[in-house]
Amino acid sequence: MNEKIPVPLTFNANKHHFRFLLHQIGIWKKLKWEQVEQELLGIGENLIDFYTGDLTVEKICTECIMHFKIKNINDKTSFANWLNVLEYRKIELSDSSEWVIKQGKDTERYIHIHPAKQSMHTIRARAATLKTVVTLMVCSNTLSPHMNENLQKVNQIRTDYLHLSPIKSLQHGKGIMYLWELFYNRY
Repeated sequence: MNEKIPVPLTFNANKHHFRFLLHQIGIWKKLKWEQVEQELLGIGENLIDFYTGDLTVEKICTECIMHFKIKNINDKTSFANWLNVLEYRKIELSDSSEWVIKQGKDTERYIHIHPAKQSMHTIRARAATLKTVVTLMVCSNTLSPHMNENLQKVNQIRTDYLHLSPIKSLQHGKGIMYLWELFYNRY
């Protein structure tokens, strides 16, 4: 993933970018599950902020890099000085979305970016919910657009593929159903 993200940025598009993930689903449908599973590990286990706007991964990276060039932040030291003692700062991109900027763990990729919580074009989801919906999209060809008709399939995917607990119900406009409708209607 990082090889497509320009240095000095770190950005996990599988975890934080809707349109990128839609594209990946098409690729993953042609791969063995073991390969897909490895890539899904990068989504993690926590709550995530997920960008649903129109800016591509490339455009987001370009705008972030331009932001730092304008501020004359061109190395790890000037970036650390800009952050100062703060854990993170936010910047706004051209579509009014806000992005959290943190110190990256890699010495070469020292600027870590991800969408800000409650930002324009950003939704918050549980990682398990996102993984469930992505796995449904990748592994199932017979799903209804109305996810409430597929509780048995959802639970099969969660237990067989993701080793997650089954769920009791699906609620319209929330969690799995909300993300399912988002993905299903745009795929």
